[in-house]
Amino acid sequence: MSNIRMAFIGVGDMGSHHCIGFDRLEGCEVRYICDMNEANVARTVAELTNSTPSVFKDYRELLDKEDLDAVVISVPNYKHREVAVAFLEAGKHVFLEKPVAHTIEDCDAIIEAAKKGNRTLQIGLVYRYSNLYRRMAKELESGRLGDVKLMWCKEFRDPFPPTDWFYDKSKSGGAIVEKDCHHFDIFNWMIKAKPVRVFASGGQHVMKQGGSNVITNSYTHYPAKVISDVSIVDHAFITVDYDNGSKANLGLCMYLKPRNLMGEGLEIGLIGENGGQMVARNDKTIDIVGGNDLTKDHLDIDVTSDSILGGHTGGQTQRIEFLQCVTEGRQPFANAEVGRNALLIALAAEKSIIEERYVYLSEIAE
Repeated sequence: MSNIRMAFIGVGDMGSHHCIGFDRLEGCEVRYICDMNEANVARTVAELTNSTPSVFKDYRELLDKEDLDAVVISVPNYKHREVAVAFLEAGKHVFLEKPVAHTIEDCDAIIEAAKKGNRTLQIGLVYRYSNLYRRMAKELESGRLGDVKLMWCKEFRDPFPPTDWFYDKSKSGGAIVEKDCHHFDIFNWMIKAKPVRVFASGGQHVMKQGGSNVITNSYTHYPAKVISDVSIVDHAFITVDYDNGSKANLGLCMYLKPRNLMGEGLEIGLIGENGGQMVARNDKTIDIVGGNDLTKDHLDIDVTSDSILGGHTGGQTQRIEFLQCVTEGRQPFANAEVGRNALLIALAAEKSIIEERYVYLSEIAE
């Protein structure tokens, strides 16, 4: 195949970074950009060095383009099914930002469209392409800690960008669906077992429904905004039980200001059956201690070669694989099924908070 001709549907924070990242890769061309926000388009186009795309405001104008092979979709979660299915049915390959969708019904419709059209469908579960988390997986594959028995994640951060749909559960699926599908996927990846049930407790501490919530965010280009319609939780603790007896726990806080200033940042850790521990901090370092001896290893991981412009760890590596998958006609490491498995945990957690009980994933998947 010659250069893969690409369109970018939505160029907000994530979509813009995808567009800039693909523009820097050989084997593809940024041919179209579609976004109604002219400022987002201008900001993105200004960063492109190898492409001069045409700009559209309605994605439907691109569906019949014969000079288009693949699309990157970075629209709000509630729009995922509409946009992704349309392009898959039009015969285009799709890179779809996480989560797959905000409901399991929409998720399954997207997966079915990809299978029916025999198209590549990659989900933006970027941690699967991170040098750091791939090193964690490699250490586990070596047998150093044995099977993983306990995992945890501390996701203590500032709010989502000040854009209304993030804070409307009917559109985002909730804070846990939007944010933590990443971390549930890491749990599934490292534990290598089937998640069975979830118990979660959460609510609103600071950002409250009907309140005058001034939302600021440390990494977005959007200005601060007052959002009163906040139907998502701003904190939660979530426990996941696996069919092999392993357990994982995630703590979520969405109201740190101005952001997480603790040196360790995001923390993801695990304990193996031999009593050893492995902990990743701030998407940059790994510590491995205990187990069969008293050895302590500290690993500073290369966090630049898998990303661009200080972007998300693994960001550029995932784009490279998407092009390879389209060229080779295969499905990626971050495929739709692993996206679905992470979504199931998130949906079960959201349901558990509302109903104050264990929720079995089989209830969601049926």
